[in-house]
Amino acid sequence: MRHVDTIDEATAIAAEILGPRKKPLVLISTDAQGKFLFDPSHVEREAGSDADVVTIAHGLVTFALEDALPEKTSVHSGAARSYPVDFGTDPDWQRSILRFPDRHTSDDLIEDALAQVTFFPSPQPVSRREWVRAIVERVSGGTGNIAKLDNGELVSVVADHLPPSVSLSDALAVGEPVEGWLLDRDLAPEVSEVDYSRFADGAVTLARVVKVTPARTKLVLHPSDTSGIDLRRRDVIPGIDDGENADVQVSDIVRVGQTVRARVTRSGRSLGLSLVGVDPEVALVPPLSLLSGGSPWLREGVDGVADPALTRVPATPAESMPAPPAGYTIDVPASPVSTLAAGSPSTLHDHPSPTAALNDIRDELSGLRGAFARLSRELRAGTDLETIDRLRDEVAGLTSALHQERDVRRERDTIIAGLRVELREARAQRATPTESRRTDRASWPSGDAWLRFEVLSTWAGRSTAPDKTNHPLREYTIGTDFVPSLTPLDAGQLEKALRAIVDVVTGRASEITGRQLHRLRTGEAGNSPYVSRADGATCWRASIEINVASARRLHYWQHPNGSIELSRVVLHDDFQP
Repeated sequence: MRHVDTIDEATAIAAEILGPRKKPLVLISTDAQGKFLFDPSHVEREAGSDADVVTIAHGLVTFALEDALPEKTSVHSGAARSYPVDFGTDPDWQRSILRFPDRHTSDDLIEDALAQVTFFPSPQPVSRREWVRAIVERVSGGTGNIAKLDNGELVSVVADHLPPSVSLSDALAVGEPVEGWLLDRDLAPEVSEVDYSRFADGAVTLARVVKVTPARTKLVLHPSDTSGIDLRRRDVIPGIDDGENADVQVSDIVRVGQTVRARVTRSGRSLGLSLVGVDPEVALVPPLSLLSGGSPWLREGVDGVADPALTRVPATPAESMPAPPAGYTIDVPASPVSTLAAGSPSTLHDHPSPTAALNDIRDELSGLRGAFARLSRELRAGTDLETIDRLRDEVAGLTSALHQERDVRRERDTIIAGLRVELREARAQRATPTESRRTDRASWPSGDAWLRFEVLSTWAGRSTAPDKTNHPLREYTIGTDFVPSLTPLDAGQLEKALRAIVDVVTGRASEITGRQLHRLRTGEAGNSPYVSRADGATCWRASIEINVASARRLHYWQHPNGSIELSRVVLHDDFQP
């Protein structure tokens, strides 16, 4: 726990109050006898690590704090208050309730601080974007995709850097790697570069069937390839060039959405594919990835969903079942026709017996039913994930509405409490000795005599015995325009002006950062000449108020012998001596 007992420390704590912070700051002052009427240890113990607790000595230190803070936002005489983390952006005293020991308890102060706590993510977000690698933990459509970093931290995989044509549900696979830019808790993968140079002539890889007609089919090696690679009957059906299998159509061999092994053929710079003469035992050249550093987009034995509008294969009872949504894949057993296509050309002319054909159909139908059952389970799981995401959104919305309602209630309570405090302060000011010491200007023979008395009274009331010795009132003169410049000031502004005069005349203004003491220049530019007179006097400018509208400034002349001549009290935008 820190304790503020010097003017410099008071100025520093004022800057901290108005600056950016991560925790509320509770400031507790002593009374005139140096005692704490709120228990700082109790407040610090109960607030824990959620708030900073600082104590401050009443007297010149709190006066310096009051000068450095906006109006009605300081503490003194045993009072305390908690400043929210963003108080500097809107330094309104109603946002920091002043607690009086005779009307409030330490628990009220603790509640103020805890209500101002702002929670930051833990662990702290990554401050800069960095390229990382992770393993996919969950795939859930466009949102809700989770991956685990090498350090075990879970992050969300987002499509911020992906074009609309690339879906995360297609690009991600549970247990497979994914790479991308990590910013805060979001991992944004990028589209991988499509490079066909890896596919040499004769290489075998996987391709996706995207279009089928009786005489042709179209395959793609990457979903971004909108033109695809056309295959004629000779590239799909064995023996066509030798006059064999003339009655076999391309649509008997492949279907839309099927993942097939294909042999790469190159002629010059052109790239082609063939399904004839593909060795089922040869090692596959890995298919391309949708994402940079991600897994291949095709997996052997895993087919995509066929578009019923594109397929030309006659519908069977199994195919009349509802089509699954995009993003789901099913493992469908190879059809008898495709099995024949993978064999020798002569087998295409062997007509199986009706019983064998019926058994093949039953086996295929059984496989389709099993695939449909698996798909149904995946659909239910997907629905559960979507429901969870929707419920999370609803909970987030309700939580936000609850917080807004609490903010409204807190603001209302703050306004009410602030009005009560303002009323008490107004009542107290009518009875304070400071107010009773102020005299009527008309009761004095001259304005200068009245001002000298008020300056002397302010110096006597603000200074302790040691201060009076160390910082006595020095000789000063009053310019002809000075007393008239005090006329527009209200009681509070006059009080602040008198304090500023005392600080200047005693020589303390240069020690108080809040006074912002500097020499007056002839213009607003930083290289403008300083204002001076023929007698060698230089004009100085000190702040009476800061961080308030129409703030006042004190202009005075300092003579070569060090004596002070009060010039005028002006608005902050008045730069005339």
